[in-house]
Amino acid sequence: MLINTFCHIPRIGNIKERKIWEAGIPTWKDALSNGQKYPKLLSKTALQTLEESTERLHYGEADWFAQCLPKTETWRLCSHFGDKAAFVDIETTNDDGEIRITTIALYDGKRLRTYVQGRNLESFCDDIQEYSLLVTFNGRCFDGPIIERELQAQLPKAHVDLRFVLRSVGITGGLKACERRLGLSRDELEGLDGYFAVLLWHEYQTTGDERALETLLAYNAADVLSMPVLLAHAYEAKLMETPFHGTPVTCPKIAENPHHPHEEIIQRIRKRFGLRFLSQWGDHSKG
Repeated sequence: MLINTFCHIPRIGNIKERKIWEAGIPTWKDALSNGQKYPKLLSKTALQTLEESTERLHYGEADWFAQCLPKTETWRLCSHFGDKAAFVDIETTNDDGEIRITTIALYDGKRLRTYVQGRNLESFCDDIQEYSLLVTFNGRCFDGPIIERELQAQLPKAHVDLRFVLRSVGITGGLKACERRLGLSRDELEGLDGYFAVLLWHEYQTTGDERALETLLAYNAADVLSMPVLLAHAYEAKLMETPFHGTPVTCPKIAENPHHPHEEIIQRIRKRFGLRFLSQWGDHSKG
């Protein structure tokens, strides 16, 4: 989809972009070959930008495209940078009014990595440099700013926030609500939310019970393992809004979670805090 995109060019919005497509110019290559015939649609400056775009894409400069594209259109980056995407999610706690990261999960479609406060949290800063595209759920508002503030990490500027992409195609709510809309289940983690993640961290900190940390990591990992599926659905739905909806989109299966929740720990915390249903305590940053 990226090579069909013209709205990253100054003075070209979605309406003019559609006129370019309707004029029989679906790709950059077509524009560079025949665009001079349509000066009202593609100025000399626009064609120069397309030449630069071709070069930037060749060198894999996702950040450049992210800076040029409207934030509502960053989903288009997935066509060429999806194989260099990092799906990222954090869990946090509130210490004396300050939000602190407890764990981070990073998934690239093949490998899941987790980071824990007091153990290896800072390693995330180096690992994230391997990727060109950041994918989160509400990460523009929550995860991204907190990671940058707490860890001084340099995140990819190319960022697809699934919360807003999904909302634009009619799938609203928090992360777990979106998962349910698409028929995804969390099995043993069903019913747990961000508030419970805080309680799991507190349990681990106060008792040293590794099962509490393992359950927290299972919860954190589940957040990123579902994201490729959500992204595929969102990408396909966005394509349906364009003339390129015939492009096949492969929807991946959710990978097996290498971390396992411990039912005894979950029930112990629920009993202690009198929690039966957790949604009213929900972490509104992700749902």
